[in-house]
Amino acid sequence: MSVRPLLAVTALLVVAGCNRTPPADAAVAAPAPKSAPASSAATAPAGTPAATAATATAGTPAAPAKTPQAPGTTVAVGPGGTPAPKSASERERQRLSAIEKVPVETAPVVRGPISAFLSFNTTLETEAMVDLYPQTTGQVEALLVEEGKVVKAGDPLLKIEDTELRIDADESRGNYEQLKRNFARTEDLYARKLINKQDYETQTYQLEQARLRHERASLRHSYTTVRAPFDGVISTRETQVGARVSAGTKLFSMVKLDELVARVFVPGRYLPIVALDQPAVVTSEFLPDRSFKGWVKRISPVIDPKSGTFKVTVGVRGEKPAELPPGLFVSVRIITDTRPQAVLVPKRAVVYEGGERYVFTVANDIASKRKLQAGYEDPQNIEILNAIEPGTEVIVVGHAGLKDGASVRSVNALAPIPLQPEQGLGKESASVVAPAAKKS
Repeated sequence: MSVRPLLAVTALLVVAGCNRTPPADAAVAAPAPKSAPASSAATAPAGTPAATAATATAGTPAAPAKTPQAPGTTVAVGPGGTPAPKSASERERQRLSAIEKVPVETAPVVRGPISAFLSFNTTLETEAMVDLYPQTTGQVEALLVEEGKVVKAGDPLLKIEDTELRIDADESRGNYEQLKRNFARTEDLYARKLINKQDYETQTYQLEQARLRHERASLRHSYTTVRAPFDGVISTRETQVGARVSAGTKLFSMVKLDELVARVFVPGRYLPIVALDQPAVVTSEFLPDRSFKGWVKRISPVIDPKSGTFKVTVGVRGEKPAELPPGLFVSVRIITDTRPQAVLVPKRAVVYEGGERYVFTVANDIASKRKLQAGYEDPQNIEILNAIEPGTEVIVVGHAGLKDGASVRSVNALAPIPLQPEQGLGKESASVVAPAAKKS
């Protein structure tokens, strides 16, 4: 082979190696300027690396540039180019923080009266409750009242057939009137001494006997009408029209509603602290949100050795007689002491844990667990003996499972949860950005 063809092949191989595309990393690290001619590498002297020109070009220091922003991003600024008070992201963080807080309901610690009392369950009774029986025999002619009827003393309740007894009463009255007229003439004759004293005394005796017979017959006739012995209410009716009744037949039961009592049996150790005329409060599940005043009416001085209790009779009075029917199941609280200016917390705020009682106070949206030292109690409140000041907010709803130091959010005023970004933030951001956009 000749030398010239060999030299031509070698030259072609050198040119092809210089025009080869550089690796990807090199292209990214040092991109070649667009203005550089494509034949520069080819025209470089032999033995010079092809990347030398590109490296020299990329080494030129570039001018500082501002940080690029994502396309479509709007920077919220206030008037004069100052930053807006709160950005959308800050509002979102506040919204999420409010949502993460535990919603609770609170109530203030207050001052007020509270009492110590003895509580018992019993049924109401009446001091005057009687069964009515007829005082004569006969057939019931008319019923004049029914169960539930309020009657006054002397009102007629029932009428028994009275034909025979009415005739006897009329006959005795006629005889008595006749003897009275005869005795008037006898008195005149005796005054003029026309008859002796024995005849006068005989006439006097006969007149008195006639009077007694008339009164007895009238009394028996009056028994045919059964009347109320006192003011009260008919509780039961035991007979009907047409029935034949006698002295042993029960007709009605009647109660006096204005003298109701509740009899309770108090443990003997409380005998020194229960006294006459102590106030009492009477409530019933059948009459919610109602309470009635009472007082200690009688105290038995004897303690039953079998039960260790003594009987206390509590008088009860309602505004209307029908409000407290006898037989009503009631709760009786005998008040033994009262503190007028106690520090009170609602019972709903108390948490029971390990035999102890706690309350959660709230300050700056942080819940603090406080041990409760309790004094007197009633169905709604507990007296606080430890240092919790009146006006302190305590959690009454939402404290189940709450931890000490937890973040909470009071919902007493029904404060709204911050809106979602798509519901409120876009509108607020537009109002903040608008002044800057208008200024430009």
